Amino acid sequence: MNFVKKWYTYQKERFPVIVYGIYILSIVIAVFCFCNYLAPNLYEVILEKTQNASVGPKVYNLNYYKLIPMFIVAFLQFLMVRIIDEFKDYDEDCKYRPYRPVPRGLVTLKELKVLFFICLILQVIITFLINPASIFFLIIVWIIFALMSKGFFIKKFLDKHMLIEVLFDELLMPVLVLYLASFVYYIDYQNIWKLLIMSYIISWIVEIARKVRCKEDEEKGVKTYTAVFGIKKAVAILFILETLLAIMQTVILGTNYLILIIAAYVLVNIINILFIIKQNRTFAKLTELFANIYIIFCYLSLGILL
Repeated sequence: MNFVKKWYTYQKERFPVIVYGIYILSIVIAVFCFCNYLAPNLYEVILEKTQNASVGPKVYNLNYYKLIPMFIVAFLQFLMVRIIDEFKDYDEDCKYRPYRPVPRGLVTLKELKVLFFICLILQVIITFLINPASIFFLIIVWIIFALMSKGFFIKKFLDKHMLIEVLFDELLMPVLVLYLASFVYYIDYQNIWKLLIMSYIISWIVEIARKVRCKEDEEKGVKTYTAVFGIKKAVAILFILETLLAIMQTVILGTNYLILIIAAYVLVNIINILFIIKQNRTFAKLTELFANIYIIFCYLSLGILL
């Protein structure tokens, strides 16, 4: 198999570029919009820094071009997470999922290691070119990422407690959001906590929704939330998280968009209820699909104020 076809097959099976690209782009847009429009103290800080309050909003250049490097470094980070997971899951995959690209020999761990270090180098170069001060936040991302890859040194405990494992692992997302925010201009620490909490909740939803199965699709040796907790409890966890997400979305956007927020929330939970009732493959896949659509909607909704 030639080089291009090999990596195309790998991304198709393990890291679909278009799917991840849409998700990552929605995160980047949310961070960019929040930092530029939704932080109430931003305008005053800009005027103070420019010392030209009479000129008005035109003093501040939004620098839309920064969306591109923000997207690239975020994409690289997600790819690095996927690569580390290949190393973490290698023994288990060889035993229970030999059909995956790495166990079946399509891509080797050595090749993934090279790709991993290329990602690291590119992140440093891009960060330094856009805002050297952002290196500080990148280091924090790497620290959390390194701890996550080592199971926070309590891997055996976390393996036995899936929800606690998610509690730790998803800390990477709010730290990544802080890193991306540092690319923009100014981090309003008094208000960015709203976006950090929202991103943390969304990261939980992504993790749980992708491990929801109907009974006939459960695999031996594969821990899914439906296998561990059962369909009703797993969907109940999703319901709680999606409720919290709707609340945070309202906190950030205000009540002007409440009808739209409620409509999206009701729609995604109708699918959840139908999965509990039907418990079949179709609604298992729809539960994951609509959860992903919902979180992308929540991120992109922050662009409404553009």
